[in-house]
Amino acid sequence: MMVMSATDSTFFTLNEVATAIWQAADGRTPLSEIVTRKVCAEFEIDSETAQHDAEHFVEELSRHGILLVSDHPFEPPALS
Repeated sequence: MMVMSATDSTFFTLNEVATAIWQAADGRTPLSEIVTRKVCAEFEIDSETAQHDAEHFVEELSRHGILLVSDHPFEPPALS
């Protein structure tokens, strides 16, 4: 999978683990849960390494404006 920053046109080629994180990032699920349920469950990696690598990946995408990081879950607007 590839993603591109709309702000600076930087391309990121995602490996299988990064793709799993990207696809699971729904704005409501904490990164730690994504790491446990997706990354550690599907790939042979210990939780400490997986969490560290996931945080680095998310920070990199965040710096390029591709992914928004928040301490609070995303709440979609209510339908009228």
